Amino acid sequence: MGLPCIIHKTRIFLLFLVLIISAMLWSLLTHISFHRRPSNFHFRQPVDLVQSPKERDCSTGESCQGSGTAMKTVLLWTTFFSEKNYLPSTDKMQCAERRCLLTSDRRVLNQSDALVFHWADHLFNDIPTTRLSHQRWILFVLESPHNTGSLSHFNRLINWTATYRLDSDIVTPYGHVQKTINRSATLEPVPRDHASNKTKMVVWFVSNCETVSNREGYVSELKQHVAVDIYGLCGRESCKPRMSKACYNDVAKEYRFYLSFENSICQDYVTEKFFHILQTDMVPVVFGGGNYSTLAPPKSFINALEFASPKHLADYLIYLSRNATDYNSYFWWKQTHAMGGYHWVCELCRKLHDPTEGPSSYKDIDKWWKTQASCKSWNKAKGLLSV
Repeated sequence: MGLPCIIHKTRIFLLFLVLIISAMLWSLLTHISFHRRPSNFHFRQPVDLVQSPKERDCSTGESCQGSGTAMKTVLLWTTFFSEKNYLPSTDKMQCAERRCLLTSDRRVLNQSDALVFHWADHLFNDIPTTRLSHQRWILFVLESPHNTGSLSHFNRLINWTATYRLDSDIVTPYGHVQKTINRSATLEPVPRDHASNKTKMVVWFVSNCETVSNREGYVSELKQHVAVDIYGLCGRESCKPRMSKACYNDVAKEYRFYLSFENSICQDYVTEKFFHILQTDMVPVVFGGGNYSTLAPPKSFINALEFASPKHLADYLIYLSRNATDYNSYFWWKQTHAMGGYHWVCELCRKLHDPTEGPSSYKDIDKWWKTQASCKSWNKAKGLLSV
């Protein structure tokens, strides 16, 4: 066998080897790509509806799903920021309806009455391919529409929504204020002087420096008229552990006001930025799309968007800093109200046992979640603009 022949066969062998390796790499990359598809990718496996065994004998007079006293099983199909069993038990929350078992064990899929999908932990291709007809599939979202991708792959699959939106099937607020004492509308001033020893005006903890709401633009204007100290990546001040309860308590000893400014001005979007501050010795100045009067008592906050301009807000804050009685009036609500008292797991369990809660689904969930959220952005010249 001559040398040219050997070289030719060697080339053929190497070419064949390259083709095999290329095919293997392509297969591997395709596999990885499939398992990392973004949540707004629009292909999905069809989901087959299977009649529930619990419902098949309804015509014969036997008990039907939702009409008996059986325990309901809620399957937490996804984690909550990697936490598996994130919902508290109905017993722990002392719900009026407690006959619900919560689990993250997917082996009980075909015995489950509800599945909960947390959007932030949801993998696109991780959806059951079959579902029982009595099951309720629930989409749990806490982010604003600006921070979620398209949800269209859930069209006609989601029966109930669990979000901070007040028009959700199950409302899941970041916090809750409840009335604790019934008293007359005229309250006596709080003996404690909350303005005592406070020498600084406004403080803000923030690390997201460019937002759709343009809160940073508003604060830039506000700082022209009143002192605002900014902690975090967007400012010069620091406190550790960052964003900790200890930091909030420390600044509350010096500052009168805190900027509870949301990164999105969308319908009902009110986060822990507001509810955390209600538990401190500062008055929250809010900037968001929520109807705050439905979430907290009167004179427990100051709404920046109710003022004609940042300067008008600054003038009012300065006025309060010079009038201790009026400043202290923003803490009277704490005599009759307190944080806590509600968790959405109670409403979830109640609905599962309510026979009047018939089947339904969201045909266009993006339209409800995004279009109808009426999100806006602040503009110095024009005020709030739709985005």
